[in-house]
Amino acid sequence: MKNIMIKLFVVALAGASVFLACTNKINLPDMLEQTAQITPEFDENGYWRTKNFLVKKNDDDTVSYFGTKSLYGNYLAGRIAHMRQDFITATEYYRLALEKDPENAKLNRTIYIILTSLGQIDAAAPYAQKELQNEEKGGKKELLAPLVTATQKFKSGEFAAARDILLNADDTVYTKFILPFFSAWSYAGEYNEKMAITELNKLPRDPQLNIIKIFHAAMIYDYLGNKQKAAEYYNAIIQNYPKEVTYRLLEIITDFYVRTGNKDMAIKLSNHYNDNGLLSLLLKDIDNKIENTTPASPAVIDTPQKGLAEAFFSLGAIFRATPNGLEIAQFYIAASSYLNPDYEISKIALANVLEEIGLLHEANRYYEQINKNSGSYFIARIKMIENFNSLKEFDAAKEELQNLLKDYPDNTQLLTDLGSIYANMKQDEEAVRIYNQALASVKDSKIETWPIYYAAAISYDRLNQKSKTEEFLLKAKELSSNNPNVLNYLGYTWLMQNKNVDDAVQMIYTAYQQSPFESHIIDSLGWAFFKLGNYTKAIEFLEYASSLNSGNAVISDHLGDAYWLGGRKNEAVFQWKHALVLKEDADSINKEAIQKKIDGDGVDNPLIWLKDQNLENLMQNLSVQSKDN
Repeated sequence: MKNIMIKLFVVALAGASVFLACTNKINLPDMLEQTAQITPEFDENGYWRTKNFLVKKNDDDTVSYFGTKSLYGNYLAGRIAHMRQDFITATEYYRLALEKDPENAKLNRTIYIILTSLGQIDAAAPYAQKELQNEEKGGKKELLAPLVTATQKFKSGEFAAARDILLNADDTVYTKFILPFFSAWSYAGEYNEKMAITELNKLPRDPQLNIIKIFHAAMIYDYLGNKQKAAEYYNAIIQNYPKEVTYRLLEIITDFYVRTGNKDMAIKLSNHYNDNGLLSLLLKDIDNKIENTTPASPAVIDTPQKGLAEAFFSLGAIFRATPNGLEIAQFYIAASSYLNPDYEISKIALANVLEEIGLLHEANRYYEQINKNSGSYFIARIKMIENFNSLKEFDAAKEELQNLLKDYPDNTQLLTDLGSIYANMKQDEEAVRIYNQALASVKDSKIETWPIYYAAAISYDRLNQKSKTEEFLLKAKELSSNNPNVLNYLGYTWLMQNKNVDDAVQMIYTAYQQSPFESHIIDSLGWAFFKLGNYTKAIEFLEYASSLNSGNAVISDHLGDAYWLGGRKNEAVFQWKHALVLKEDADSINKEAIQKKIDGDGVDNPLIWLKDQNLENLMQNLSVQSKDN
C-alpha cells in the first residue's frame, strides 16, 4: 500500500518540486547565463549593471542583488535569490515582478509553492486561489493549489467551504487519502459525529493506516465529548499496537487518561516506555504534563485544526521515510505546523526537512520557536548550534551554547561543543581551558572522553605547546583504542619533529590500513615516504591525496616538495603557487617559506630512516588503495 500511495502522490504533486529544483550550488556566471542567456560582465568594483538590474559580486563569492522598476530586473533578482536558496528574498522579487505581469501563471505558481514549502500558507493562499481561477479559465491543473486554499479556509473555521474545495479537486489522491481526514475533522468542527466517523472510515483498508485511523477516531470522539468511545479506541491502540506508540501518541493518550480520572494508568504507561535512554528527556516532559493536568484541563487536541494538523503530520512522516518523498513531506509537515502553531514536534520535523535541503537559517527559525519549558527545547537548541557551526556563524553558536550552559553548567557535551567553537574561531587558549573544564565535568564512566583529549591536543598544537599536545594525543590514543585519526595526528606530529621515527611511521601506516581513503591520512603517508627519501612513492600517495582533496593547502605544499626533489620542478612550482591561494588548512602552511621556494630556494629535506626492517618492508610493498579498485 505504501508504494501505491507514494506513486499517486509523486504524480499528483510533481509541481511542488519547484521549490527544490534550485538547490544545486552553481557559480554566479553560470547561474546568470542559465537565467538570462547572457554573459555577466563585472566591473572593477564587482558590479554588473544593465538598464534592468544591478548585481554585486561579493568577496566571499556570494552576491547581492538590487530590485529595479522593471519586470525583467525583478524577475532576474528573484531568480538569482531562488538559485541561492534565499527563498524569502526570491518571493519578494517575484511578487514585484508579478505585479507588472499579473497573468503570468508560472510565476504565480512559483510564489505560492515556495511560500507553502516554508509554512507561510496565509501568504501563499491568495496566489493559490488565483491558480484555481486560472484553472477555471482552462489553465493547467495544479493539485497543490486546492490543498493550500482549503487548508487556509479550514484554519479560519470555514469547514464546509474547505471541504467543497477538495471535493471539486476530483483526484484519486485527494479522494482516497486526504479528503477522508479533511472531511472527518471538518464534520467534527460542525459537531457531526456520525459524518466525521463515516468519512474517516473511507480511508483505504491497509495495515499502515490502521493505527492512524484508530488514533484519529479516538481524538474525534474525545473532542466531541464521547469519552466512552474515545477510551475504547485509545485502549485498542495500547493493546494492539504497543510497539508503534510514538511520543506524540503517548502524550495524547496519557493526557486523556488523566482528564478522565485515570492518572495511575497514565503514569504506568509512561513508565512502561521509559528506557532511561534517548527517550528519557522527552518522557520527563510527559511526566510533568501528567502531574500538571487535571480533569478540568483542555485536551491536547481541543480544536479540529489541531486534529487535522495531526493527520498532516502523519502523512508527512510516512513520505519522509520513503525514497524521493521529502518534497511531499515538506508540505504536509509545514501545513501541520501552520494549523497547530503549538505543535512543537511538527516544528522540529519541518526544521529537520529544511536542514536536509540546506536551508539552515529557515530551519533555525523553527527550532527557535520551541518553548523553553518543553522537553524538546534542549534538542532544538543543540540543532540550532550545529547549524550555526555549519554556516560558520560561530558567534551565534557560542551565544546559544553559553545560554544553555546557564541551565546545564556541568554538561560535558555542551562544554565540549563550546571548546570546539573557540577552536573554530582560532581562540585556542580559551578552547583548551573549556576542554579541560569539560574533562573535569565527566561523572559518567560511559562518556567517551577521547574526542575531548584529541580536540584539546589540536588546540595545544596550534599554541605550539608540544609537551601538552603529545600528552593529550597519547591519552586519546589509549582511550580510543588506536583511532586512526589520533594515530595519524600523533604520528605526523612526531614525524615533523624527526622524533620516535619508527613509532611515528608505524602509526601512520596503521591509520592508513584502517582508513585508506582519507586524504589527510594519505597525505601523512606520502610525507613519511618523502622524509624517507622515497620520492616516487611520496608522489604516488600525495597525488592521490590531492585527487581526493584538491583544495587543501598542506597537501599541495607537500606535493610540490615531492615534485621538486623528484625532478619535476615546473609541476612543483605550480603546486606551491596553488597552495598559496587555497583556503583549507591555509593557517597550517608557512606562506613566506613557500614563496621562497617558488623564488628559487627549492627544498631541503634532511632524511630519516627506519630501524625496524619489517616496517621498512611493509612500507616498500605499500601501494595506493583506490576506491575504484
